[in-house]
Amino acid sequence: MVRAAIRQLNDRDVRQRRRAVRKLFELNDSTAIDAFIPLLDDSDEWFREKALLAIQKWASMKDLELAERLASSQKVEERVLASKIAPRIGKSSKKILEKLSNDSDHLVKQNAWKVRLQEDGSSIREAMEIDETGVRVLALEKIEEMELIDEEMIKIALKDKSARIRKKAVSILIARPELNASGEYDKIIIDIAENDKNAQINAIIMLIESGRESKLIRGEIPEWIEQQNPQLVRAVVKSLKNKDWKSMNYLITAIFNSSNEKLISGVLRRNNSIEANEFRKEILQDGKRSDVLRARIIEDLFGKKQDDEELMQIVTNLQHSKSESISNSAQMFIKSID
Repeated sequence: MVRAAIRQLNDRDVRQRRRAVRKLFELNDSTAIDAFIPLLDDSDEWFREKALLAIQKWASMKDLELAERLASSQKVEERVLASKIAPRIGKSSKKILEKLSNDSDHLVKQNAWKVRLQEDGSSIREAMEIDETGVRVLALEKIEEMELIDEEMIKIALKDKSARIRKKAVSILIARPELNASGEYDKIIIDIAENDKNAQINAIIMLIESGRESKLIRGEIPEWIEQQNPQLVRAVVKSLKNKDWKSMNYLITAIFNSSNEKLISGVLRRNNSIEANEFRKEILQDGKRSDVLRARIIEDLFGKKQDDEELMQIVTNLQHSKSESISNSAQMFIKSID
């Protein structure tokens, strides 16, 4: 059946040729690969694409010459394919990939580096020196997968000219907090938090989640949490979810001393801890706080009878507040738990 289908590839009727291609893919016999090589130069794009797919599917160690031919092709798609099949041809793949990783086309170069880094982690340092940002991102992704991380590479990435690289480096530190347990990166991260809009949120979250109370961090936290950036508010709320507030008292205090009402209500929402209730009671009784914030805090309690009797009494009393929004919210809360 394979031979019959291969013969049909030369049929004058294009419909018969297409049926033959489909049949060969259905049979999935790697010996058919040689029959597809001439189709790389077919005038019909459909056949050229199928030839590329067949080679990618069936290429093996015996196809060194084919890989070398593809690597020297004038066509970008064929050079990309060469990088994809290179690992299957054994030791000779190294030479092919080194050639393609210096290609003038960025797509070819990036694909070659992707394969090189997958095959050999020792190429990371070299990849971090490549001018194309995409290649350096691939290097960082490889670093991220490693159990033992070269911290020198993280330092280099944090000072990279690309915001994308700096942001990725900060993300690695967030995922692997042990790398900055001593706080040696704090100064660089603070600089990113202050001056790098693209990586700012990641940097702030990393410093918050570190739980350290260094003078550097404590000095910047109040200013950061005043920011009304919705993305930052969501990120801070998410980072504090299920955290022990006692272990980061300085941060929690700074949040509740701030004027960032969205952040305050966000960190209180669905938090039924004793510490959260203490802040609720304090805010609800503070006439200097905005009516909007106090009403929002009450609304977040709807449908949930509180075990904290003092909190229940405060909300009950607020039914008689001079503020219509607070009074209405308190009355609706009482109705919601009846």
